[in-house]
Amino acid sequence: MSHESAELLLRGYHAFVAGDLEAIETMLDPDVEWVPAGESDSIVISRDRVLEVVAERAAENYHVVVDRAIGLVDRVVVSMRFSRIELDPSDERPLQSRRSYLLGRWAAVVHVRDGRVVRVEEHPHLEAALEAAGLEAE
Repeated sequence: MSHESAELLLRGYHAFVAGDLEAIETMLDPDVEWVPAGESDSIVISRDRVLEVVAERAAENYHVVVDRAIGLVDRVVVSMRFSRIELDPSDERPLQSRRSYLLGRWAAVVHVRDGRVVRVEEHPHLEAALEAAGLEAE
């Protein structure tokens, strides 16, 4: 069972990289709950809103790498890195020498039921996500 939840998350990751929003849609519960980092209350948002945000991120040309995906019976602890190049808006040259790099990390506990994501709890870092899932950091 734990492998199934991790496989679902990894299929979602591959769908994101491929820009396959239809595949991601099938993986989300219609009433998916989202808990932003630092919050305790979940926000029930529509699957359509999640897909809008995913499409925005894909259009922003983020490069995303899964660092860890730890599958449990009904959830996955995940840690990802993301990056993108931000061009200088004042420089119209196609091959800019001035650019900045945006780097970040994202960690969450992703809850799965009946083969769909039903809840995402964001955390500030992997150790917090592990603790929330009842696991010890290495």
